[in-house]
Amino acid sequence: MDRQSNTAIMLIGHGSRRETYNSDIEGMINYLKEKISIPIYLTYNEFAKPDWRSLLNEIIKEGYRRVIIGLVFLGRGNHVFRDIMGELGIQRLNSWEVSKISGKEVEFYVTEPLSSSPLIGLALYYRLARALDALPTLEYTEDPYEIEERSMNYILSNLDVKDEREKRVIGKAVFASGNPEVARYLKVTNLDTGIEAIRAGSEIVADVKMVSVGIRWKKVTCMIDDERTKELSKELGITRAAAAMRLSIGQGGKVVVIGNAPTALIETIKLVKQGVDIPFIVATPPGFTNAKESKEALIESKIPSVVLTGTYGGSGIAVAIINEIIKMAMEG
Repeated sequence: MDRQSNTAIMLIGHGSRRETYNSDIEGMINYLKEKISIPIYLTYNEFAKPDWRSLLNEIIKEGYRRVIIGLVFLGRGNHVFRDIMGELGIQRLNSWEVSKISGKEVEFYVTEPLSSSPLIGLALYYRLARALDALPTLEYTEDPYEIEERSMNYILSNLDVKDEREKRVIGKAVFASGNPEVARYLKVTNLDTGIEAIRAGSEIVADVKMVSVGIRWKKVTCMIDDERTKELSKELGITRAAAAMRLSIGQGGKVVVIGNAPTALIETIKLVKQGVDIPFIVATPPGFTNAKESKEALIESKIPSVVLTGTYGGSGIAVAIINEIIKMAMEG
């Protein structure tokens, strides 16, 4: 018999003549049963049944030889040391010890009471703070359209960019990142091509799911989790992101959005060199290996693109940029 199948848990509460106390304690057992697979029994020290002493004897008769005593007590008082540990012949908390019960050797592990956990202190703090109305009152805007409009008005009023469409794209990147410094690192090359590609109904290829799910377009492909991608990655010894680009871009003609994986961008540039035509790329992969270099290579290639240079980046920024380009394309 393995050790876990030979183990049971007894939760011991103080007990009360008032049923509301017992029902409050009993509410915990369902929570624990969802997380722990071995048998759990709720018992009491006094005033309520089942009494832990009687139940312990029944557990031992059933063949259990390892018992975890979960103390549902706040502090280390007489009930813990005299009534429970004393009767069990146990000296230490949080340690397995052997004791004889009804002539049988049983291993016991008695947990420490609850007050030592910072979670208990936090729960009490919340209750007191609510009574004192000490939790902060937040005044904020809930309407998502108003949030975006107010934010964009602020961002655009502080951007020194002459081309209005480039300004909108850069503004959305700042909005998505929450960092005005991002504007300094964005390079926009031939934005008209991207707008026209979307207007013509081009498919969009994304490097990762986090990017694909945020793009508001009718045809978005992401093959990062495709079995064919995994097989190609192993076969060629390349990353899944690179393999996904090779499979999903195919013969070209698709807009590419890369917000996470520098190797996806490297593979995309390789495909262009090999003769695949890609109308537009949004590239904002972050990182300290390959990210900066791959984005610089994209700029040098003169492929129409929006690039967040350096180590800055992120999927949310890529999504914000392409969605603004889609919006401009749909405006006609």
